[in-house]
Amino acid sequence: MRYLKPAIRIIIFFALGVGFIWWFIAKLSKDELEQLFSSFTNANYFWFAVAVLINILSHYIRAIRWRQLLSPLGYKPKLTPVFLSVMCGYLANLAVPRLGEVARCGLLRTNQNIPFEKAAGTVIIERAVDTILFALILFFAFVFQFDLFKDYIYDNFRDKINFDNLKTFAIYFIIGLSLFVFFILLLRKKISHTKIFIKIKDIILGLLQGMKSILKLENPLLFIFNSLLIWALWILGTYIIFLCLPETMLLSFKIAIIITVFGAIGPIITPGGIGIFPAIIAESLAIYGILKPIGYASGWLMWIVSQIGSLVLGLFGFIYFSYKKHHLK
Repeated sequence: MRYLKPAIRIIIFFALGVGFIWWFIAKLSKDELEQLFSSFTNANYFWFAVAVLINILSHYIRAIRWRQLLSPLGYKPKLTPVFLSVMCGYLANLAVPRLGEVARCGLLRTNQNIPFEKAAGTVIIERAVDTILFALILFFAFVFQFDLFKDYIYDNFRDKINFDNLKTFAIYFIIGLSLFVFFILLLRKKISHTKIFIKIKDIILGLLQGMKSILKLENPLLFIFNSLLIWALWILGTYIIFLCLPETMLLSFKIAIIITVFGAIGPIITPGGIGIFPAIIAESLAIYGILKPIGYASGWLMWIVSQIGSLVLGLFGFIYFSYKKHHLK
């Protein structure tokens, strides 16, 4: 009976990890599965393995960067649980978008005693920095190859974008947000002493404190370097995947930058970019004359590379945290 409870916990977390794996497999169509196996058949496995290691290294650098953000808040978590919580977060994101951010903050709360709100605040800073870098790289990509992108977008998407609907949505969103803020300010005195208001206030203050950690970094240049290194490793991983297939092995590193930026849009649309990521890569490579089937094969290889580490290390991470939770008691 002594080891029954921890064994049950490990089984539950193992089942959770397997459930996430089944979740993304079940979403694949028959054609997509065939493309998946075909890409493996034609790939150079050596370069594929190198790409997997580079992808895992980028996650490790992300863990180092996150640990640096937690330091000004007075927390010095061990790097192993920070890294594994990041991998668990990526695994959770395969099921529900943004669930990973919640999961990894929750795991650090129970394992390293870091308040959830403060950890979440640092995650917001992470995402903000990544978004800024994404926007900058995307901007320079358009600047350097503006004519190429302009012609491709105009020829393929001019009839698919309804700007009137986007404008209407933006107007209603601004109106709704303004009304919400107005009523909160109007009723703030009446609700300021309620439990739910105090809880929300504490959460917001915790988030703000976590976000302020970037202003107190001991080594800002190291933080900037790690942020750039993460993107550099992603781009390098894309270039390595080019080497896996004979049809793409002559593509340049400059093209790898552009393909990486476009591919980053996939996880914004679907969990982990599932389904949409290979399509984005195929469309992007078509700009450079790569046939769609080859583009899909490359896209599937890139997507699989990005998920292998999350599946294996994320599953291991859930088991690790379950085991540690038992021994902390």
